[in-house]
Amino acid sequence: MMRKEIAELSEQYKKIFEDCADRIWETPEINFTEHKSHAAAKKCMEDLGFSIRLLEDMDTAFIASAGHGSPIIGILGELDALPGLSQKADTDHPDPEENGAPGHGCGHNLLGCGGMECAYILWKYLEAHHLEGTVKYFSCPAEEGGVGKVYMIHRGAFDGVDFCVNWHPSTSFGITHQGKSIVLQNYRFHGIAAHAAGMPEMGRSALDALELFNIGIQFVREHMTKDTYIHYAITDTGGRAANVVQAYAEGQYVIRAKDNTELKAMMKRVDKIARGAAMMTETEVEEPEIVSAFSSFVDNIVLADIARENIRECMPMQYTDEEKAYLEKFIACGSKAGSGEFLDEEIHEDRAASTDVSDVSWVVPTVMINVPTWAIGTPGHSWNVTAQGKSAPAHKGMNLAAQIMANIALDMMDQPEKIEQAKEELKKNLNGRTYEEECLIAKDRKPVPIY
Repeated sequence: MMRKEIAELSEQYKKIFEDCADRIWETPEINFTEHKSHAAAKKCMEDLGFSIRLLEDMDTAFIASAGHGSPIIGILGELDALPGLSQKADTDHPDPEENGAPGHGCGHNLLGCGGMECAYILWKYLEAHHLEGTVKYFSCPAEEGGVGKVYMIHRGAFDGVDFCVNWHPSTSFGITHQGKSIVLQNYRFHGIAAHAAGMPEMGRSALDALELFNIGIQFVREHMTKDTYIHYAITDTGGRAANVVQAYAEGQYVIRAKDNTELKAMMKRVDKIARGAAMMTETEVEEPEIVSAFSSFVDNIVLADIARENIRECMPMQYTDEEKAYLEKFIACGSKAGSGEFLDEEIHEDRAASTDVSDVSWVVPTVMINVPTWAIGTPGHSWNVTAQGKSAPAHKGMNLAAQIMANIALDMMDQPEKIEQAKEELKKNLNGRTYEEECLIAKDRKPVPIY
């Protein structure tokens, strides 16, 4: 009966959230600049009766609350887009709305509004049955590299929350209760400029140092765990004139590892390589600047088991013939071209993405589910995702995600001992560690856009 009522509430109110998701898709904004998206989402929740709390120094974040008493249930949402992924809706080939402009290539228009829908139908259910419980929707900025949730944690946004549920658009059903640690750092080398032919002995090349640094990283790849990755981009070569010894060079480096301990160990190794490259070239290297950093996900089996049961009840997705025809267009654009498949009917749990949802899992028991919104084979962070962002299958997945998350919350409320078990599991998994000690982003740091 409970699930039937949640489905009926979703059917009754889904148009509100589909329209909001489409409006946000039409005004894509990158990390910490989600002003139009923020305004649309905030007004939607205010109009629905939620009280709104804003956060210091975070003008694209808000917390929408409704209900009363315990437990306090957190629903996470994101609204940020990605640079360079502008794309016309429903087109099955690259065709940007505006060249170089951002686009919702990770489906956060759906993610955010699906969370809003969950919060609303959950509150309406509690209200209809005269049940105690406070629903809090967290509109979190800058998940794409900007670690908005880290800044929200530092500002006490999640204090008192009993558990959090989140979702992400996908090509299949899944549960994310694991995730890699990640740090993004800038390394800057300083040398001495000189004429490259006239007096080369006077020069010390910062670009040489940066290149040797990269060579050192290539060699260390043989001696890392299989869960560790290093990506890099040369962001400043120090100039365009080959006959001038470059006095400055800069690179950006992303390190991913299984957990915070392995990440910090690898950061030390990479620092040694940078210093070694500077010594070989008689240049100087600055202390690396940490631009952003996500913690590893603190697993919570109690929540994951409840999530798994609720996902299984909703499988497989049911598509109309028209929706299948739409998805078939995009299957041909993906990695399973011409397969004729529309979705994967397994629940995937081997995901190892990096997200600042992981940081929330250090302070509140947290689980994230995945629900199909795109054709199978669609690569994440691509124009294909942007193109499908306003489609009927995308809306259908968003509405189903809202229902599943609401049912997870109600199952936890119906078994209050599970809430306490989830908290105890978090405490056990932390084993005395604290988020304040583990987090690489300083508590007094202000949010900084990274693109």
